[in-house]
Amino acid sequence: MMKSFVEPGSPLVSSAMEDNQVDHMTYLARRLPGATVRDEPGLLLVDCGLPTDTFNVVCRTRLRPQDADARITAAVAHFRAKAFPFAWWVGPGAAPEDLDARLTAHGLVRAEEEQGMAMDLSRLPAPTLPPGVSVRRVSTERELADFARVVASNWEPLDPHVLDFYVRTARASLAHDSPVRFFLGLLDGEPVATSECHLSHGVAGLYSVSTLKAFRRRGLGAALTLAPLLDAREAGYRTATLQASAEGQPVYARLGFEPRGVFRVYQPTGPRT
Repeated sequence: MMKSFVEPGSPLVSSAMEDNQVDHMTYLARRLPGATVRDEPGLLLVDCGLPTDTFNVVCRTRLRPQDADARITAAVAHFRAKAFPFAWWVGPGAAPEDLDARLTAHGLVRAEEEQGMAMDLSRLPAPTLPPGVSVRRVSTERELADFARVVASNWEPLDPHVLDFYVRTARASLAHDSPVRFFLGLLDGEPVATSECHLSHGVAGLYSVSTLKAFRRRGLGAALTLAPLLDAREAGYRTATLQASAEGQPVYARLGFEPRGVFRVYQPTGPRT
């Protein structure tokens, strides 16, 4: 079956970007024993079965004003009953228009705001690796465990539930037909950086770009950004998308990424865990 690729200048880029993110949030969860994915009209809820808001999310909210509050109440109650943290992602296509105010009224607070961005993959610069740095696409459970350890180290202390999630989803993650491609950055052979590309809805979504704190500002972030994008371009994709923090936006803009809509993240309390 021929893949349908979204062109960089297409009006479909913004919706494809959000659809890609939703698929990224659900693909492995659907293959995880004990996880719950409630894919209902107007709302999608993912409960990975672990107490971590990295993988417990509500997204693709398209609610009618007359029943929005009841649906929000039910989704929030699902996680509160289990005492699980979760993140509610509000994308550019979210509805109703006053969804942010309704989430706030239900006790959620805005924890993050990220800029959705897209770029033409034909504009990618040639890769240059800093001395001692190598990048490899993850192909074994050992490499996936190294990937998970770097990602989990973004939290202090390290989030063990992130490690557990990737152990439980290793078979699906590494399957030959998986749309998820993980990348590992090594400095003198030591795993210190990561990135991830999710290929769906005609675009290549970039996720999980991270570097251990002690190894930042050495060019690893740029190398781990380019590697999955070059891989996606080789697979025929024309457009890349991502959600960038305020700190990351200038970095991605220099690569050629342009704004394509805002994403907001709500939580029950405080910063993301």
